[in-house]
Amino acid sequence: MKLTFPLTLEFKFSLFTELRVTDASGALAALVKEKTFSVRDEVRVYSDENRRVQTHAMKAQGFMAGALDWKARRLISRADGSPVGALQAQGLRTLWGAAYDVLGPEQENRFTIRDDQPWLSVVEGAIGAVPFIGDLIAMGFDYLVNPTYTVTDAGGQPAYRVHKKRSFLSRRFTVQELQPRPGQDDELVLLALIQLVLRERERG
Repeated sequence: MKLTFPLTLEFKFSLFTELRVTDASGALAALVKEKTFSVRDEVRVYSDENRRVQTHAMKAQGFMAGALDWKARRLISRADGSPVGALQAQGLRTLWGAAYDVLGPEQENRFTIRDDQPWLSVVEGAIGAVPFIGDLIAMGFDYLVNPTYTVTDAGGQPAYRVHKKRSFLSRRFTVQELQPRPGQDDELVLLALIQLVLRERERG
């Protein structure tokens, strides 16, 4: 899998969770469907608009893992069952701001994802706690303040940056490559970032 950056990840305005990923040319890179009404997160990834060709699956490890979001590990595999890697939440740190490890197929640490402004979560939560008025202010806050996330490689160098874009009716993220990288990382990075935006889409 070779990606052309920047990528756009956009949620369709729908009752069900559906995410469309396109590359810099506008070509479809992935179509994502999240299983609803499940105690364990389950996600399917397709290569076509009609969802006829499944390429990958993602599943939270352990019973009730989807409910324990602050420490869940989400396993990523190809349609044939071969492992790609995993997204591992960094325990209690995730309660303050997004903090995840991206693991390779041997569960080795390949990347780290961090929220660039974790304090925004605290402000947003405080605003939303005010009855009635807080909900209205929070809507404006969601539109004007949009989080960013930086992906660093195992050597600590920034590799990708994820931006949440302003929108009232949809959730849209863009992914920029900060430095040229070998294409073998693209599959793992794309699927890990799909999991990131599924977890973080309600912020901002």
